[in-house]
Amino acid sequence: MEREAGDGYLRRVAAFIRANDRGLAEAGYPRRRRPQRRHSAAGYSLNPVGWFSGSGGGGGSPSPSRPIVFTVDTHRLFYILMRLEAIGLNVGSLDVTVDNPSKPMHYTHIDLRPDKSDTLSLTSLRSSLSTVSGLSLGVGWWSKAEPHSIDSELTYIYSSFTKLPALSIRAPGPKVIQELADDPPCHNAVPLDAFKNLQTLECIDIDPRTLLGWDRLADGLYSLTIKRSGVEDVTDIFIGAVLDDQARRDGTSKDDRIRQIPRRQRSFPSTPLPTSVPEEGSPVTEHSLLSSALNPYKWSLLRYLSLADNALTFLPTEPLPYLVALTHLDLSSNLFVSIPHGLSVLHNLVSLNLSDNMIDSVLGIYTKLGQVLHINLAGNRLESICGLERLMGLEKIDLRSNQIDESAEIGRLTTLPNIAEVWIEGNPLTEIEDNYRIACFNLFHKDGKSITLDGSLPSLMERMNLAPLPPAQMSPPRTVATSSPLTAPIIGTPKPPTASGALDVGSPSTPALSVPSAGGGGRHRKRKVKRIVDLDGQPLPSEARPATLPRIPSPLSHRPSLSDFELPDTTQDQMREGQVYRARIEALRSDMGEGWLKVFSQSHVSSPAAS
Repeated sequence: MEREAGDGYLRRVAAFIRANDRGLAEAGYPRRRRPQRRHSAAGYSLNPVGWFSGSGGGGGSPSPSRPIVFTVDTHRLFYILMRLEAIGLNVGSLDVTVDNPSKPMHYTHIDLRPDKSDTLSLTSLRSSLSTVSGLSLGVGWWSKAEPHSIDSELTYIYSSFTKLPALSIRAPGPKVIQELADDPPCHNAVPLDAFKNLQTLECIDIDPRTLLGWDRLADGLYSLTIKRSGVEDVTDIFIGAVLDDQARRDGTSKDDRIRQIPRRQRSFPSTPLPTSVPEEGSPVTEHSLLSSALNPYKWSLLRYLSLADNALTFLPTEPLPYLVALTHLDLSSNLFVSIPHGLSVLHNLVSLNLSDNMIDSVLGIYTKLGQVLHINLAGNRLESICGLERLMGLEKIDLRSNQIDESAEIGRLTTLPNIAEVWIEGNPLTEIEDNYRIACFNLFHKDGKSITLDGSLPSLMERMNLAPLPPAQMSPPRTVATSSPLTAPIIGTPKPPTASGALDVGSPSTPALSVPSAGGGGRHRKRKVKRIVDLDGQPLPSEARPATLPRIPSPLSHRPSLSDFELPDTTQDQMREGQVYRARIEALRSDMGEGWLKVFSQSHVSSPAAS
């Protein structure tokens, strides 16, 4: 094993942080930021330095640095925390031992030298074997003088830890620190209380339960990656570790010095793979009953979760209600045989990665997923994609390296309104069908959709071989019924005569028929009232007033004529009798003069009967 001095390693860490402070600050989870206001063009053009500088001279903002994630292994991190505690800085408890971790907490090696266990220092029992650091540091600075003391370097490292937004923790390696090379390996948990601004955490090749501080990490993490951890049930992390660390911090834990990890045994040879993984078939853990005790605001900020390459056979439903803000979920390289249950509660899920599993059916996937936009099903055992056509929000789908053997199966996706990118290479259809790309493009072309297939649009030759679109079906024009300009609408329609009261045109007691004007646009013209008055000043009796006949319209006008109304025979007889009666009255008046009323009252002339 290679050895390195502890003080030298601490100085290298401090020098690395100073040289990459801007990149380390940019490694947090990306958030939406408001666009910065640009400086005025006049101020930029008048600055000669800005013509040759991309930052606009002294006034512009510098270009953003490349994000750099601080990477360290568990044993070197434990050594740094031990040195920080030695100068009086609070880094959390370093005395908690882990019982039964799923991954080794130290680098296992065979040492052929004589046993030196009798010369071990008691102060090094809490330290661990050091491993290779993930920091890419140079050694050119070794020849330079170090102006800072080791205590000031430790203070600077602690100050940087409290501001780091991203941290990647790896498994131990063969390189060790010289002061710890002869110490026996220990199983002490690594506290993360010094990282107060952590937003992104990666745990690679380690058991996450060997870390302390999950109760605070659950409040501020935006991104979490757990890879090759050996964890069988992630409930131990999202619920169990949070409750355990919270109880230890509150002083209510049964044993503050031991982190208990439940031991489970897998029995794959004796248990065949089920056709589906039902929700109630998930193993019940001791934390399932305690999930209600977890604060509902825990994990409320988590947006990205990666559980790739953990050999998971199921996804428990207990922690999923706390992950409602999740937008990206990576479950690739596991042992799932069907779509995990319980994903329907992830209402904000946008991207789902289920590649490199053993899924053979997606039937009913629309009942487990919401409006997911991107889904990766590459490297599974799918022969049919029935069910994907009902994910109406789908925009991108990866079906590479499955068992699809005909392009017609890809045609199920043509019903998706927003589909834009499809990946199908590695399926048997690419070898069975010669022109599978043209066949797939034709399926979408018929529905008026343009997609990219395996990352490329159709080539020129493929576009020439596409089937022409069918002619658009022309709908017959609508016919709007319009009235003739020469015929005016009749607003008032005369009622048909009844037996009780027939239309009496000539009777004095019957009002005159009014015919509306056609040119008034529905407005009635006011008729002048005509009155017959005696020239000698004597008004005529009401019985002697002649009835006003309707005026016969001109042929050029658009008014309905009197012939449009069919009058009954009784009405015409009454009109003739009325004319004879008026002629007798006029003759009596001309013969008798002013006394004609007296003669009329004494006469026996009878008036015509009115029906």
